[in-house]
Amino acid sequence: MGIPFNSLKAQTAPFENDLREAFERVMGRGWYLMGPEVDAFENELAHWLSRDHAITVGNGTDALILALRALGVGNGDEVILPAHTALPCYHAVLATGGVPVFAEVDEATYTLAPASVERMLSQKTKAVMAVHLYGQSCDMDPIAELCRANGVALLEDCAQSHGATYKDRLAGQIGDAAAFSFYPTKNLGALGDGGAICCADAELDQRIRLLKQYGEASRYESVTAGGNSRMDEMQAAFLRIRLGRLATENAQRRDIAAIYDTQLAGTPVITPHEREDCTHVYHLYVIRAPRREELIQYLREREIGTGIHYPIPGHKQKLFVDGTAPCRTDDLALTEKMAGEILSLPIFPGMDHDDVRTVCDAIKAFYAQ
Repeated sequence: MGIPFNSLKAQTAPFENDLREAFERVMGRGWYLMGPEVDAFENELAHWLSRDHAITVGNGTDALILALRALGVGNGDEVILPAHTALPCYHAVLATGGVPVFAEVDEATYTLAPASVERMLSQKTKAVMAVHLYGQSCDMDPIAELCRANGVALLEDCAQSHGATYKDRLAGQIGDAAAFSFYPTKNLGALGDGGAICCADAELDQRIRLLKQYGEASRYESVTAGGNSRMDEMQAAFLRIRLGRLATENAQRRDIAAIYDTQLAGTPVITPHEREDCTHVYHLYVIRAPRREELIQYLREREIGTGIHYPIPGHKQKLFVDGTAPCRTDDLALTEKMAGEILSLPIFPGMDHDDVRTVCDAIKAFYAQ
């Protein structure tokens, strides 16, 4: 591929020596789980987010599941979330025994629409999952107010929004809990899998810590049902390095997005909208493109990678359509329309700016035909 959709090698190249040193440090210590690197990363993550507690877990999906369980979601409880989101969001709800309630998104930002949340509230609503999609925060103030007024828990899904801000607050600072994924392609990515949950409440912190490891209050003593979801020392050591570089890498993403914005102005595509009170960190740069499938093929022939995030809305997934799993839905006409138009263009720290312009030139040439 001439211009890949993503390059993890390009992202890690500037600090490869730091990563090797971290590897040697962990290997030399001979301590691979629940050790000083995990403790340090939890402390550094909590400090970065200005929240009292950070609990590392095995992956971002576990972070969502454990946060929902700790917030009290169980059999038959409804969780409102956008229909336009990644599969782990609704599978996390199903894993708790809960029922996904699919809400509409805002047309400009593609994030959860407060008006749709309000429409879908019911006496069974236990939580709202505010997914900060593509690198931009949801409109959190009205969502948080709806949750407070109705006694509903608010979980922020920050898997794609490390470092994004909403009215000068970081994504993850507003809800009862915030779930993070450190999958390698994320803005803050490990060299394997990992996740975390951040919160301000000490009791919630303790519930999550019990749930993540067999309900152990002390060694070999289970006080509640739990599972096994642990981050290893190596990933924690790598993530400590990446956290220190996050602001720099997010700035690089924003620089690339600015080139796209400028170069694609005046073309038929709709470029991402950044709210005036938000800082978008462009985990993905997603356009809406007429004749999308033709454009994808045109770019592929020129060795330019693309992606679609996400082609099938939650409520259109087979397990809900055929009744395998329950759900409720709002009017999702916009979500369904967007699913046929969205296209993710290459964006990653270390991407050559000339390559960004090459992508733009190819898009302009396609629509000039």
